[in-house]
Amino acid sequence: MLPVKVTDRGVLIIRLQADLDIDRRATTACAIDRLLSSHRSSPVVLELTDGALSPSAVSTVSRAIRICREAGTTAAVVTPSPEARRVLGLGAGAHAPDVHTTIPLAVAALSATVGAAAA
Repeated sequence: MLPVKVTDRGVLIIRLQADLDIDRRATTACAIDRLLSSHRSSPVVLELTDGALSPSAVSTVSRAIRICREAGTTAAVVTPSPEARRVLGLGAGAHAPDVHTTIPLAVAALSATVGAAAA
């Protein structure tokens, strides 16, 4: 089970291992799919733990961001690692995830986006 919480603003925060290995990728992706299905309209923050960002974690984050976009849900990634932020933006072009250094910054950005869309 992935560590998850929902903020008072209704933002779903999912904590992922930055060093996710290939053996846990499928299980983690399925767990994220279930969470996103049950919280369809909630903005999502994917919080990466400290550590080197593995290719499996990049793949899992990319998949979750794509699912959120397809569902019309806003999403962001949180990582304190400059290297991880760089890797997540490489080759993504317009599809690069919104990446922040802290959860409060990501939640504020998502809440502002949701508020602007509702207005």
